[in-house]
Amino acid sequence: MKIESVEMAVDLTAANALPRQANKLFRIFARFEFALKMAGYAEMKKGKLDIAWDRFANSEPIGGTFLSYVREHNICPTILNAPPKADFIENGLYGFEQNAEPPQSVQELFGAVRRVRNNLFHGGKYFGNDKSRDRRFVREAIAVLLLAAEKHPDVNFFFEGRA
Repeated sequence: MKIESVEMAVDLTAANALPRQANKLFRIFARFEFALKMAGYAEMKKGKLDIAWDRFANSEPIGGTFLSYVREHNICPTILNAPPKADFIENGLYGFEQNAEPPQSVQELFGAVRRVRNNLFHGGKYFGNDKSRDRRFVREAIAVLLLAAEKHPDVNFFFEGRA
């Protein structure tokens, strides 16, 4: 059976308004989480699979020097100095927190990277008016994930698909 293309009467302009490299971040993030699962950084919690991001962040060789390396090499200055904000709904109105605290630990750095992905994936960035900041977040989140994959041999093994 051949499935034919169907023309839709839906304008996709707004849906396509994410930063240009958002698709790349989604692919890298998905592969990175797969690699974390395969490398043993996942556990079952209340019947659901949970990625053990903090355990990964504290693992060798990540935990010891990763954050200082990222700072020294200016890998993600926007994430470190003006991190992504959490979105919320209050009294039925959607918005973002006023101030986000800069990451002070490697666990918080990976939390900020996840927030970049979550804000994009869950639609928060469709309302953003600072497109250059959003583009920096995407580039920097990609850089952090790829650096972490490079630095951690077990995660790298699965990330690159050698298994």
